[in-house]
Amino acid sequence: AEGGALTWEDSVAEAARVNPTLSSSRLSVDASRASYYSSFNGFLPSLSLSNSVSESNSSRQPAYSATASAGITLFSVSQAASIRTASAALNSAEASLRAASANLRSTLRQTFSSLLFAQTAQETARVIVVIRRHNSDLVNLRYEAGRESKGNMLRGKAQTLQAEYAVLSAERDVRTAQRDMARQLGREGFEAFVATGAFASSPPPGRPDDFRILLPLRTDVTIAEASVRSSKASLDSVNSVFWPTLSASYSRSRGGAIEFPNRTNSWSAGASLSYALFGGGPAAAYLNTKASRLGYERTQSDLAASRQAALSDLETAWSNYADAADQVKVQDALLEASRQRNEEADIRYGSGLMSFEIWEGIVSERVSTERQALSARRSAMDAETAWHRALGRALGE
Repeated sequence: AEGGALTWEDSVAEAARVNPTLSSSRLSVDASRASYYSSFNGFLPSLSLSNSVSESNSSRQPAYSATASAGITLFSVSQAASIRTASAALNSAEASLRAASANLRSTLRQTFSSLLFAQTAQETARVIVVIRRHNSDLVNLRYEAGRESKGNMLRGKAQTLQAEYAVLSAERDVRTAQRDMARQLGREGFEAFVATGAFASSPPPGRPDDFRILLPLRTDVTIAEASVRSSKASLDSVNSVFWPTLSASYSRSRGGAIEFPNRTNSWSAGASLSYALFGGGPAAAYLNTKASRLGYERTQSDLAASRQAALSDLETAWSNYADAADQVKVQDALLEASRQRNEEADIRYGSGLMSFEIWEGIVSERVSTERQALSARRSAMDAETAWHRALGRALGE
């Protein structure tokens, strides 16, 4: 199948639309958000209406009654803890969604970079074939003129053959990268994608004075923070038995011989303050409180460990990115020098002013430097991807 041109923006849009892991995480966030909104019901007022009829063997007359009742919880530590627990669960689900998006972006970027690299490597392999053929022709002319050895002539042909096989290998690498790209986009059939865009990384940002300012971007830290809040809410929920619950209620009733009577018989209003002493009260809560407190302390330790690991990851990712960017500059300078030396050596060798061994060494160095410069750019793009992954960058960012 024909894949056609594929931009980075195109791949991001399609992956965001079809990736099942991302879809599952979005549904999880929606479910957690619904649970969070539902957790407020405990503090919302309740209202009930009833209409009843009864008859006894003494009166033999129907008696109707209509009642309206309203109630509200004014103070409940348990209900407040439930809201905080649902809020922490929502924060955790949102962080998990962002983590899934960041992982997908990293994997997709790596695959897209691989396709760019394979395409550029194929172009470089073709350039090297041109160089080797030109050199082989030059050595062959000198051999036919009796000014070069047969062994050097055969070596030139062998190097040309090697370069031609490298082109075939590069073509296979392109096809493999295209297959990987199709898999990332959720397509089963092979498609001849052509990645468009510069095969280069952006310059790294300046080193932050304090990497802690980047911690809010880290999804692992956000999830650990949500876990701490959830544990604290669980501890508050267990401790809620040590607090009373205050509620208020009001009702009005009407009764008579007709349905929906219009005469008011009674009304009532009251407040209730309840406190459990046994059967789930303070006596039973002691060990539960201890377990919840230890769990809360454990999540605090986990959060500290996550922050420390994140700081180390950020420092390493930034350093690797800066090193890779510097190496690109070095390899570009070496490549420029190697190309110049190759041109000068061709002239001197063709004029008989340079031996084959020295000339061939300069040409081989140029070929090697072409590949090293390509690898340096690939490493820089991978380092950029790792830096963005360390920052927790999601799709579309």
